Amino acid sequence: MHNAITVADVHDPSTVYGVHGTVGQSWWKCLSRTPGPVGPWEAVEWASLPPGGVSGEHQHSRTEEIYIVLCGHGEIALNGRIHPAGPGDVILTRVGDRHGLTNTGDEQLDWLVIELTARQPLHQGAGCG
Repeated sequence: MHNAITVADVHDPSTVYGVHGTVGQSWWKCLSRTPGPVGPWEAVEWASLPPGGVSGEHQHSRTEEIYIVLCGHGEIALNGRIHPAGPGDVILTRVGDRHGLTNTGDEQLDWLVIELTARQPLHQGAGCG
């Protein structure tokens, strides 16, 4: 049994330019990373896009992600289809899914990313995670 918990906040995030091959600015902070959580967890992260900001389309070859939209409005591109995304939405990107997020609103688009190690990694080409 573990006696400690990991506590983190979203203060002082890193500023990222051109995330996943795009232009523009976004913010990101890792809240917990392996070997922190026990289980198939890879990381828990917070990310934010300004109005008009884009997290470019990409795919992961060994991890899946769960996005939980905290605030703002946007669109998630998922395997060539566009879906609206807003506060309270939960989005699963499976290993090999092509995905990207665009802020279509007038305020910051903030979301949590829960990244999990896939049971069966994709064995094609290079991916991001």
